[in-house]
Amino acid sequence: MKAMGKGSVSSFLTALLGAGWYAVALGIGLVSCLVVLLPFINVPNMKVTIPVSFTVDPRAHDVKALGTTDALGQDVRVGGAPGFGFEFGDETANKNPQIHVRGSLRFPTQSRAFFGGNAVLLIGFLALLLGVLGQLRAVFRTLRDGQPFVRANATRIRWIGVAVIAIELAGSAIVFFENYYAMTHFSAEDLRFDAWPGINAFAIIDGVIILVIAEVFRAGTRLDEEQSLTV
Repeated sequence: MKAMGKGSVSSFLTALLGAGWYAVALGIGLVSCLVVLLPFINVPNMKVTIPVSFTVDPRAHDVKALGTTDALGQDVRVGGAPGFGFEFGDETANKNPQIHVRGSLRFPTQSRAFFGGNAVLLIGFLALLLGVLGQLRAVFRTLRDGQPFVRANATRIRWIGVAVIAIELAGSAIVFFENYYAMTHFSAEDLRFDAWPGINAFAIIDGVIILVIAEVFRAGTRLDEEQSLTV
């Protein structure tokens, strides 16, 4: 019964990963078709959404967290993805307090190059995600079959770890360049657009942990092979 339960869970996760793989592959196909057809179609005011980061003087825009009387005197964060996140500085520690805001900016553009460039970046991100899902699906297939310690799994898990780190670094670079585009092409009264990569250290640590697990799998595979030869 225990083996059956483990097998059914592995089968379910394998099917779930397979569905995700096909969904991402479909997304890549649709975006790729859009990139190919972009030079031949006339779409006025194509809309693009990019991540932005800017600071605002709280004395010009009074933004407070609900339930507080003085937002500037506290370390408060309001909102978050997919909306805006407001970070309030400490007025006593900073003579020039500012509110730092991260969110998204949607605007029409007639630049096919900019629109296509963003589409290509999206394809690259989805391709990395597709690879991760494919490797995970292959690992869970071996778990379903009751043979997790195969030599290929160590390589697959190592690839996943590298891909997790690469996705985070690539995503941070994309956010930085999109922020920079907004900083150089948009302006607003009392707002100052800036560019921050915003690397998530926890994602990098997760990738390193996965690499360590890959080495554990490699050692386990070697021990399993030696035990099989001994028997």
